[in-house]
Amino acid sequence: MGGTEAREVQILRQQLANGQMIHQETPYHLVNEVDVAGQHYALLRKADDHPDDAYLFRVNQGALEEIEDDNEWENIAEAVDEMLYFHEYQ
Repeated sequence: MGGTEAREVQILRQQLANGQMIHQETPYHLVNEVDVAGQHYALLRKADDHPDDAYLFRVNQGALEEIEDDNEWENIAEAVDEMLYFHEYQ
């Protein structure tokens, strides 16, 4: 483990009504939410995407932001992978 631990949260899920759909330019379904080192992130999927495909966004005061820093993206992706793998094989 790279030292960054993710924990599942449900902040957006509680704010969304019926269907878990987030409308940006393209509608997304909420797959999962995580908190990593006090920062909220959301995994989203477009309706016709492959189940293994997802988009990772930072959530800042309820707004989705793209993660532009490669190191941040890699750290969060690794933490999310470890969290999901850990839950899947418990």
